[in-house]
Amino acid sequence: MAKKIENKKGCTVKNTLGYVIGSVALCAAGFLAIPKALLYISGKINKSMVKKSNAKKADDDWGPVIERKSPEEHNEGDQ
Repeated sequence: MAKKIENKKGCTVKNTLGYVIGSVALCAAGFLAIPKALLYISGKINKSMVKKSNAKKADDDWGPVIERKSPEEHNEGDQ
């Protein structure tokens, strides 16, 4: 039978190696999955916020309109 190698704290090498490999795998998965998830989630949040803000606005609430005077109207006032 194989003899278990124990370090000072009583943990086996197998447990430590499994912990390190698991940590590396979770870290790599996080580096790949989190950026994609953030893009997807932020896009959904942005769309829902825009829908809510657009729903609050009325069609006739566009604010003041700046109109340019035509040259004929400007010349009539000068004379």
